[in-house]
Amino acid sequence: MNTIRVYLLPLVVLLVLPSVGGAQGWMGLYQNYQKSTQLQSPLERDSQSVRTYAAYAVYRINERYEGAELLLDTLTQLATKSAWPKAHGILMNAKGRYFDVQGNMDQALKFYHEAVDTLRSAKPNYQDLSTSLIGAGFILLHTGYHQEALKTIQEGYQYAKQSGQLKNQLVALDFFGDYYYYSAYRQEKFDSALIYYVQADSFIDTYNFDSYFRSDNDHGLANVYLRLGQKERSELYFRQSLDEAEQSGNYGVIYALFFDKAEILDEEDRHQESLQLKLEAYQYAVASGWIEFVSRADWQLYYTYKALGDYENALNFYEQYIAAQDSMKKDQASSRYAALEAQLKSKEKEEEITRLQNKNLQQTRDFFFWIILLAGLLLGFITFLNWRLRKKNKELEQKNKEVLLAQLKGQNLERKRMAVELHDNLNTKIAAIRWQLEAVVPSVGEKAQGILDKTLVLVDDVYEDVRLISHNLMPEKVEAIGLIAALQSLLTQLQQNNKTSFQLLVNTGPDFDFGSLSYHIYNIIMEMINNILKHADADKGWISISEDGDNILLTVSDDGCGFEIGEMTNGYGIRNITSRLENINGKWNIESAPGKGTQFFIEIPKLD
Repeated sequence: MNTIRVYLLPLVVLLVLPSVGGAQGWMGLYQNYQKSTQLQSPLERDSQSVRTYAAYAVYRINERYEGAELLLDTLTQLATKSAWPKAHGILMNAKGRYFDVQGNMDQALKFYHEAVDTLRSAKPNYQDLSTSLIGAGFILLHTGYHQEALKTIQEGYQYAKQSGQLKNQLVALDFFGDYYYYSAYRQEKFDSALIYYVQADSFIDTYNFDSYFRSDNDHGLANVYLRLGQKERSELYFRQSLDEAEQSGNYGVIYALFFDKAEILDEEDRHQESLQLKLEAYQYAVASGWIEFVSRADWQLYYTYKALGDYENALNFYEQYIAAQDSMKKDQASSRYAALEAQLKSKEKEEEITRLQNKNLQQTRDFFFWIILLAGLLLGFITFLNWRLRKKNKELEQKNKEVLLAQLKGQNLERKRMAVELHDNLNTKIAAIRWQLEAVVPSVGEKAQGILDKTLVLVDDVYEDVRLISHNLMPEKVEAIGLIAALQSLLTQLQQNNKTSFQLLVNTGPDFDFGSLSYHIYNIIMEMINNILKHADADKGWISISEDGDNILLTVSDDGCGFEIGEMTNGYGIRNITSRLENINGKWNIESAPGKGTQFFIEIPKLD
């Protein structure tokens, strides 16, 4: 695929509008603001006036209203006077959107991030945080940081689900589909893209989104079905998307429909057909009002004209593309311009050289044909053997996983049984011993009473030790509320009792189940947290849990004193972690240096 991606910017215009009810157009939003100023409750008046005026300001910013800066000044005054904790975050989000529309990605990202930082602490609810995260994610996307954009939008999606922010959920689902579809992200996993597009399609039907959103998602379905070889279904969604885009005035989708289709024609070397589609679509890129679309359309036409050998038109569109780019790329544009100009002048010479090369190649063509044929047969045989070996390895690996899973389930059942025995039987007997000793205390002499008092202290210690061992064998919270909730509860408790502040970041599927690994992961993280609290002298600690294919990834890091890796001792905590990971086929690595903090990286194969 051509690496210039045709993702749709106008969808973000809808995304960044705060949720303020059913007002239509900027006049309705401004009327909402006026009504909010008449509210009796000071806090409600304070919050609603900032929120509704921000919605009005963002709407006008998206329209490229000339007085947008004055609107931001007014919003700044409202937010500055407001005691509402979210006011500053709402203001920063509006400023981020302003610079986003202006094309100043640096300033947009700055304000979006400040909005995120402010809104994280001003909870609940999370719909405004979701909006700022997704806005920041799209800025990262435009500047080439694709992985960082994916992580940011995934986080925004989770907060959108928590807060019930429907538009942000739909925008995120559509982006996930795009991420796995377009070659710019180096994924091209069309089955995965289809899953997200179908989810978005169901979401649109469930919540009755209008044709603007439908046209964009149907565009994604048309693309992915074509890649999957389902041409009739692709054409059906193509026509639906085109009709919906024309109905809603979504020119960006119309442009993308034609250009994505043309891109596939380019891949099939059907450049003349591709050119006709791109020329037809170019007017829609212009009508969309987004210079980004026009710039990409210029690049696409340059690409096709160049493939057709029409270097004069290719050069013309390349110059238009360069003119729309940031001034820091002028040197690069100059080099490309000079290369194209030289290519135009040398075309006839290249054709003559090609004729001479073909004449020489004709003499050796038959020889290479047989060499290639034999090499192909040999490669096919080797590939077949390799396939059989991989198949057997996978079968063996699956059996090993089943055995390990059975062992873990058995171990967990035994730990649970032992924990119950310790807690219900042994601790009950220890408690009975204490009661018996307490009953003897009044009837003994002073010397014996001192011995009994010390004995009672020892009995209490034994009781606490048994209770702790019981808890560590099978932590109750992990079994009762699940791994993530148990970890969050643990960190909340630690926040109250320790100087080190911990943060938990989770990046897994919404229905992901850690299954039999939950207990082991919990105890591994417990060991690492204990190491940080005992040795790191850290202000902050981070725990990250994510998925990567067939693996679960854990990262535990801190900003503490660090140490030289070569001087690391194999203490009790490290031995415990190593032992637990060996039991579940996990691997770990560590990075640290004096004064640089410490990072543990752990990879655990999935079992369930």
